[in-house]
Amino acid sequence: MGENGGIGKTLANLPTWLYFGLIIIAMAYITLYPLGFPIPISDQTRYVYAAVDVLETGDIFFVNMGYESGTIAFMEPGMVAVFRHAISKGVKLVIMSTAVESPMLVGRLMDKVKPEASGYVYGEDWVHLGFIAGGEPSYASLMGDINGLVTEDYQQTPTSDLPLMAELGAPTHEKIALVGIWTAGGDVIEGWIRQAAVQYDLPLITEVNEMMVPTLLPYYPINLDGILNGGIGAAEYENLSGFAGEAIKLSDMMTMGGLVVLIFLILGNIGFLMTKGGKK
Repeated sequence: MGENGGIGKTLANLPTWLYFGLIIIAMAYITLYPLGFPIPISDQTRYVYAAVDVLETGDIFFVNMGYESGTIAFMEPGMVAVFRHAISKGVKLVIMSTAVESPMLVGRLMDKVKPEASGYVYGEDWVHLGFIAGGEPSYASLMGDINGLVTEDYQQTPTSDLPLMAELGAPTHEKIALVGIWTAGGDVIEGWIRQAAVQYDLPLITEVNEMMVPTLLPYYPINLDGILNGGIGAAEYENLSGFAGEAIKLSDMMTMGGLVVLIFLILGNIGFLMTKGGKK
């Protein structure tokens, strides 16, 4: 009884510092040496991949970057993976924002994507238009005549000086091959569904946080061609595309953290049963 009680009490009362210490060590190790735990890939992510993979050299991918600093951890990795995939196919990128902080995050994003390493030239192969206010009415205007609404890019260069913008002459929607929306706002994605997918039957993909996915499922796959489910979807996309990055590391960290929790739960329950048995 004494021996079981002693071991049982130890297992049932493992110190909190040991739990958090192991969590920190596990996550630090994964950051340096990702283990690549198997990731089941959802059909929603496969459809996002297919929508990008079908694009051809010179096609224009119109992107609304609608996330801010608080959601970088799960939004940015997905965007990096999709952009790398698109650039590998020679697709041109037009980036605008519906979140105030987003334009300041584009530089950070493109530093990771490194379009120049693939021979991309700003103004010819990709442009950054910055924040565009107005909500859904502005989406309608952008799809009708983007140059009539936007006269300067984020750096205040006239859009008339950017060859890529000249390709987007009215009607703009006819020049766009794919629309991608990264947002934490339901009104943003639903507005784009109405103005791009429903109005002009444009292929539309999105990445949203996990809580928003159920609200978008009624649109999928008729008016929404694919959905990246936050950081999980980003890890799935990295796995599919072969452009491994931060999302796979984050997925490994979550898996490892879950394993540590599971081990402590098992040990704690064993300890509880041993002490309970000892008292009998």
